Amino acid sequence: MNSEAVNKVPEPHVSGSDGSQVTAEVSEDCISSQQVGRPMTNAITGLAATNSRAFGGEVASTLIAGATSQMSVELDQTKVELNEQREKNERLTQELTSEKIKSAILGERIESFRSSRHLKNIGIAIGSILLGTGVQLIKMESLAYGVSCLVIGAILIIFSWASAPKRGDK
Repeated sequence: MNSEAVNKVPEPHVSGSDGSQVTAEVSEDCISSQQVGRPMTNAITGLAATNSRAFGGEVASTLIAGATSQMSVELDQTKVELNEQREKNERLTQELTSEKIKSAILGERIESFRSSRHLKNIGIAIGSILLGTGVQLIKMESLAYGVSCLVIGAILIIFSWASAPKRGDK
């Protein structure tokens, strides 16, 4: 080997000192630390790091610290899943409440229609009778009574037809 080639340091193409650096994009997402909020795990890991004989030596203390850390991670995962399930349960409860309200409203409409149906049918029947009577009264030359019966009969029929609930009414 050439000693000159060994001592020669290559010139970097991109030295990073030309002032063209830009700051990295910082993520807005919070990253939770695995160790924050777990004092028992930290204490056991600290005691295991000292290879304390209280845990039975180096191997046993490492196993205990690892098992504690694993259980702590699983507990954190379970808490996250529990919170997700609670949120889902709350959302489903709200949807169920909304559907119960809709069901109650529609049930009331059905009952109202059933109870008013008879009155509407009676109104149509009486209106039809008044129309027929009005025509007969006009033929018998009782014009004032005949026209009154025709108008009242027509109003009863139109009102009975118009008051029937339409599909999609709210």
